[in-house]
Amino acid sequence: MAERKFGSRHPLLFYRRTMDRVWKITFVLGLVLAAVWRWSLLGETMILGISSRVWFLAIAALSFFLSAFAFMSRFKAYVQVHRDYLSVVTPFLGFRVSYRRMRTAYPVLLQQLFPPNEARRAERQYLEPFYGKTVIVVEMRGFPIDPRLLKLFLPSQMFSPRANGLVFLVPDWMGFSTELDSFHGTWMQAQRDRAKEKAY
Repeated sequence: MAERKFGSRHPLLFYRRTMDRVWKITFVLGLVLAAVWRWSLLGETMILGISSRVWFLAIAALSFFLSAFAFMSRFKAYVQVHRDYLSVVTPFLGFRVSYRRMRTAYPVLLQQLFPPNEARRAERQYLEPFYGKTVIVVEMRGFPIDPRLLKLFLPSQMFSPRANGLVFLVPDWMGFSTELDSFHGTWMQAQRDRAKEKAY
């Protein structure tokens, strides 16, 4: 049997949760602006030489476009295990975490990582559907990309509050954890074998 080169694609549920919120908000905004444009609820003025009705129509169209994009991108973000690295993919950003950079990976209950009694109200509402679920925390020696850039494209809940690391909430945490342990263990063994060969 041929050796597997990569594991399954595991959807990122935190990312999906964020996009669920984005598409609903932008859709409602589009409806409001379209109503303002259709029935001239705020009258008509000139803004930068262009009628306000044209602005309302343009912004409504942009809101509907963003809503559609967010709706479709909900299922486009995933984490996948490879032979030498962990791949994180979103519609806006993709990057790799080399196993050389990884320190450890372990499962933990979400509420142990983000205690509800310590969370702000908005964060508690965001996390509420996931309390009781298990996440996989991957601690690293450093991020492969500037963390300030990563935080522009990933939900804040995907960053471990304990150390440099990423938090993965996926539908099948046991499957993801098993794949990561297997591929990472194989990589570690290969590194030890190479070290022995160099020693002789």
